[in-house]
Amino acid sequence: MLLSLQIKDFGIIDQTGIDFAPGLNVLTGETGSGKSIIIEAIQVVTGGRALSEYVRAGCDRAVVQAAVEVRDMPEVLRLLSENGVAAEPGETVILTREINRNGRNLCRINGGMVSLGLYREVGRRLVDIQGQNEQQLLFDPERQLYLLDQYGGEEVIAAGAEVTGIYRRLREVKEAVEEMRRRRREWAGRQELINYQIRDIDGASLRPGEEEDLAAERRRLVNAEKLSRLVGEVYRDLYGGESHASSLELTGRALKALERVVELDPGLAGVRDAVAGALYQIEEACGDLSRYADGLEYYPARLEFVEERLDLLSKLKKKYGGSVEEILRYREEIAAELEEMEGGEEKIELMEEEMSALSKRLEEQADRLTALRRRAAGALEKEIARELADLDMAGSVFSIIFSERESIGEQGRERAEFFISTNPGEPVRPLSKVASGGETSRLMLAVKSILAEMEGIPTLVFDEIDTGIGGRTIRAVAVKLRQLGEKRQVVCVTHSPSVASVAQNHLVIRKGETGGRTRAGVYSLDEGERLKELARMLGGGEGDRAALNHARQLLEEAKKPPV
Repeated sequence: MLLSLQIKDFGIIDQTGIDFAPGLNVLTGETGSGKSIIIEAIQVVTGGRALSEYVRAGCDRAVVQAAVEVRDMPEVLRLLSENGVAAEPGETVILTREINRNGRNLCRINGGMVSLGLYREVGRRLVDIQGQNEQQLLFDPERQLYLLDQYGGEEVIAAGAEVTGIYRRLREVKEAVEEMRRRRREWAGRQELINYQIRDIDGASLRPGEEEDLAAERRRLVNAEKLSRLVGEVYRDLYGGESHASSLELTGRALKALERVVELDPGLAGVRDAVAGALYQIEEACGDLSRYADGLEYYPARLEFVEERLDLLSKLKKKYGGSVEEILRYREEIAAELEEMEGGEEKIELMEEEMSALSKRLEEQADRLTALRRRAAGALEKEIARELADLDMAGSVFSIIFSERESIGEQGRERAEFFISTNPGEPVRPLSKVASGGETSRLMLAVKSILAEMEGIPTLVFDEIDTGIGGRTIRAVAVKLRQLGEKRQVVCVTHSPSVASVAQNHLVIRKGETGGRTRAGVYSLDEGERLKELARMLGGGEGDRAALNHARQLLEEAKKPPV
């Protein structure tokens, strides 16, 4: 239940707070006073579109906040808990929507930032707003089918979800089969190409790192003479030559001298050990150089092989990838593709078997859904007829007429359209072609009166549902709104004193000018103020005794139980 609404810098409202009560709450005011702004604020705070145009002129942001009681709403509490929003049974949920002029909007639940998707889902479960757009939606056959399913309850909704799920899976499989067949048509030439590419790559017997090894070997072979000369010079310097003492000889002398020094001063043992280590390393280096020099020869045939191999790798890289590793990865990819091609026919057969099974299930579930809908339609026709009689449309005939679609779709095999005759003896015709504005409003009220309990939404908001209705009929609408308020909280923007008189809570919006700026605020009326507001709505001026007496009479009649 909507407990309160706080609005700041929204439209022509600088700041106002509204407290709502259980039952029927009405909002009245002069034409142009801004009643529609309150409905827009409720839409925004429950997840509707937040336009930057809503921000009051001269302000950077607008804020709308609603306090909603979630007692006995386990689904909402579960949704909040699953998304990490703290809320305990019996506590209120605070919805806050901030609209910034720069287009950045923020959503908060209980002070914590949440996604717009979660925010809308919570708002959708708490408040149902019925404005002019929603009344127009009542003319849409798809909307009518949705309302019928809602009336049918969990069994119909579950059957509809089953049909939708099967249909979507069948569509996926059909698309997959079509794609597989399309690809198979392309595969004839593709298979030949892939087989050639695999033979081409496999014939090269590639191995990872091969190109780097070959490049290094090529450098050695091309520079064999130069390497031999340089290695020889290093070897002579380290190991010994005819013209000068070698590093190995000099280091050996130094080590012998250090052995004698250490006998005199053990403190230089570390230096001796370091020189000894250097001597051993020089000896090992000389051995490595000797072996390297022994194997260093110029092999023209080997160089030719290496050059040819590198040229082959270069050609393969141009065709299949930038490195040997990439070529091998490409080979794995096309081999997998080839495997898929070779198994394509088998896959198509399996998918066609699944399609057949799904089609059979879809037919069965669609038949079941049709039967459930027809049963629900019969009951809904009777209930709406009773509701319309209460709303001064006793001579009306309401029917739900089914027609088959060209094929079974996500919504099943049929359409369900609302037909009505508002004049005795006249044939029923589609609602969109018959109902006037006032009749549409009453039909919407009848539908909501029936569905309110089933949908489980605690607050219903009606925006000028009494448009186009007057005389005795408006009294019937007022009684119906009050009865609906006994099951759910109702918030209603109205121009009708008859509707306003039966409310448990009467709110008025007033517009004025302060400091050269237009400002609007919402106020809760006491008995005396309410009497004056009803007199104004009846067309009476200040102190009009006839209007005041009429208003007083309306309030007295509202206290009587409906007949």
